[in-house]
Amino acid sequence: MRQRSSHKLFAVTLALAALLIAAAAMEASAARPAGRNWRSSRYGRKGAEIWAEFPRVTLPVGAGYREEYDVTEGMGFGFGLMWGISDNFALEGRVLQTNHTTGSGDEEREWDIDHIKIGPRFTFLTERRFQPFVGVGWSKLTLERDIGEDASEDFERLTGYGAYVTAGVDYIHNSQWSAFLRVDYTHGGYGHLTVGLDEEGLDDPLSGNCVSAAVGVSYRIPAW
Repeated sequence: MRQRSSHKLFAVTLALAALLIAAAAMEASAARPAGRNWRSSRYGRKGAEIWAEFPRVTLPVGAGYREEYDVTEGMGFGFGLMWGISDNFALEGRVLQTNHTTGSGDEEREWDIDHIKIGPRFTFLTERRFQPFVGVGWSKLTLERDIGEDASEDFERLTGYGAYVTAGVDYIHNSQWSAFLRVDYTHGGYGHLTVGLDEEGLDDPLSGNCVSAAVGVSYRIPAW
């Protein structure tokens, strides 16, 4: 239980650090001379955005999350970067982590589900404050045993690949700050197992499908 609490505190700390960095960048951009506004319209989505996702909740639904990998739902955080090619079309990359457990009592174990997601997204109603979006892309999946300070237990990790779909809505507060709500469905499998120093490929990959939901805050980076 203490291990889980420390993970959540770590996630909150990282999210707050990201927001502080973004706030410092906003203060710096405010000092630029008048007439050099890098945005051509108030709600246009061209250019770069960074964001923090917290809380992020993940429900493992794949058949691979059974028996020794019967992990519970978990909470975590994530970070993202988006480059808007046009007001509607953009490319995004995200690094995401949620913390999970198996068993109970003396048999309780800590696990992390990590996702790296890269893909395009399409935003609707880009001249309004509420802007729905959808996206698809590629995902790398990792299920990793968190052994903490207990070095007597073997490190364990499952890795694999898959695809995802996402949908959500952005709320544009002003030309730089926005908030969002989004859900993801990730479809993929774990095809590689590492235990201690031993590695092996799995002939029958374990299904690592997940459903996730997150809220977050985004900051638009001045590009020029």
